[in-house]
Amino acid sequence: MEQAKRKTARPQRRVRILIGGFLCLLLAGLLADLAVFPLPVERLTRDSAAFVYSREGYLLNCFTSEDRFWRKPVSLDRISPRLIESVIACEDRWFYFHPGVNPFSLAAAAVTNARAGEIRRGGSTITMQIARMMEPKARTVSNKLIEIFRALQLERRYSKKELLDIYFNLVPYGGNIEGVAAATHFYFDKRPFELSWSEAAVLTAIPASPSYYRPDVDSSLCQLRRNLVLEVLLDREVITADEYRAALQEEIPSQRHARPFVAPHFCQWMKDTYRDSTEIHTTLDFHVQSVCEKLAWQRHQQLKAQEIYNLSVVVLDNATGEILGLVGSPDFSDIAHSGQINGALAPRSPGSTLKPFAFALAMERGRISPALKIRDIPIDYNGYSPENYDETYHGLVSVREALVQSYNVPAVNLASDVGVENLYALMENGGVTSLWRPYHWYGLPLVLGSCEVRLLELCNLYACFARGGLYRPTVGHAGGGFPLELKTLLSAESCFLISDILADLQRPDLPTSWEFTADMPRISWKTGTSYGRRDAWAIGYNPAFTVGVWAGNFSGRASVDIVGARTSAPLMFDIFNEIVTPEQMHWFEKPDGVSRRRVCGLSGRPPGEHCRETVEEYYIPGVSPAARCRIHQEILVDNNTGYRLS
Repeated sequence: MEQAKRKTARPQRRVRILIGGFLCLLLAGLLADLAVFPLPVERLTRDSAAFVYSREGYLLNCFTSEDRFWRKPVSLDRISPRLIESVIACEDRWFYFHPGVNPFSLAAAAVTNARAGEIRRGGSTITMQIARMMEPKARTVSNKLIEIFRALQLERRYSKKELLDIYFNLVPYGGNIEGVAAATHFYFDKRPFELSWSEAAVLTAIPASPSYYRPDVDSSLCQLRRNLVLEVLLDREVITADEYRAALQEEIPSQRHARPFVAPHFCQWMKDTYRDSTEIHTTLDFHVQSVCEKLAWQRHQQLKAQEIYNLSVVVLDNATGEILGLVGSPDFSDIAHSGQINGALAPRSPGSTLKPFAFALAMERGRISPALKIRDIPIDYNGYSPENYDETYHGLVSVREALVQSYNVPAVNLASDVGVENLYALMENGGVTSLWRPYHWYGLPLVLGSCEVRLLELCNLYACFARGGLYRPTVGHAGGGFPLELKTLLSAESCFLISDILADLQRPDLPTSWEFTADMPRISWKTGTSYGRRDAWAIGYNPAFTVGVWAGNFSGRASVDIVGARTSAPLMFDIFNEIVTPEQMHWFEKPDGVSRRRVCGLSGRPPGEHCRETVEEYYIPGVSPAARCRIHQEILVDNNTGYRLS
């Protein structure tokens, strides 16, 4: 009998201690100097996950916080009123009236627990739950007293609206999900303000015991708890009978929604660049990115048979410099071939893709014009003797032919003429950041690709042609604004002449499958293959877009099949064909500083009085070579002997 009395007395003493402690803490919370027991406000916010969005607002990818949790801060005004009403009705119906602690609820909980001989009811207010989430502790009477004290501190420091804001960003929803924004995404694929009554009830139910009630563990148990919440909402007239019946009919999700995995390389780059951002809104165009990923994957499957395992794609908006599409590698999960490397940012040898810039420099300096004949013959620069890809020389060739056919000797001659230091400076001013050595270290082979460049930066360099010689940095993060003043790299006139030449369809690097495609969008393009056949390039542009493709092996493994025209160009054309709309099929307007003239068909110079065959070319008046042709001259010949007369 005495033993039974002692067992009954223990819970009663706990009740008396709890109530007495509450009264003491209430007084202490009002009178004590809080500097003695400062509120650890830094624990009210936690590291957030990162969510990366396209320009249209589509979620592309997301990354957990440093401690591997899914958290996404959200303000109270972006949370559905249904969820707020549901939580208050079920968790703390007197939330707006108590000072952080509800003594009646505590007393009722103490009585219930005393009768059961164990803790079955907490009696915690929303503010006390915040205190427990702020400083997690075991559920004991002493720890409950600390929660009460912290709750009083919280109420003195924050408004009721601010406390709800804190609660909904800290509350656990099972596993590594914390906060309502992350929960609505992974359980319902919705935003917090889009919840139905059933979904609000589910999110009200889970925090009571996240391990048991999370729907992806036991949806039937979650449903029972949801139904109980709905009953409370109905009894307390938060919802109507019709809303109650409709909510009961909604299905409970049985698993989390999968993490989106679009543009993994680009999103990782943005996340690493903007480490303090929770929501990263980018310039990526969801349609363009989808096209790039689809076509890159298809091309990847074809190239694997040739033991070419990696490729990268970049699409730029020429007007703004915005990155619309980026594929770092077609298969992010391909560990064997380093699929997680972002090939768009990896320095690689550019091959012949730098030649157009040497030609442009020579054009705006008045050294050449498109039809002018230049020499493709053996030459020696202090022991350096460039050779053509086809291992032969072609004598006198027009500038247009030399660039279209990508002859090495004329390109080196022009680089020597304009100065390799000027080509180097153009590249640096055009955003190429991989030139780690001085220009004289690279020497004349620079024009043939003796350096390394990144695909993204090379694409932006080509976009300068599309902008009439203007450079602007590439942009991946939306909302950052664009510089008003652009840097001039080349004249608009030389850019137009280069674009006209590079748009020529009669050239060896046009893929055969495109040769007779009537509706192909008009583009200017250049291909390139690095020394040793380790890198295949294709860069193209029109007034709207610049598209670049690199293909090869991240390991540096060479292959006879790595050739720009055959390996990368088909993918570049396919992308253009998919993304260019009928409204974007227009071509560059001719600058006022460009005119047309007739020149000698043999020399490419303005015709002399004896030149009979002429061709037409674009030229820059006052800049392009103006000396008349001196090849055709009048020579007197003896009709009888056929010899020249003195």
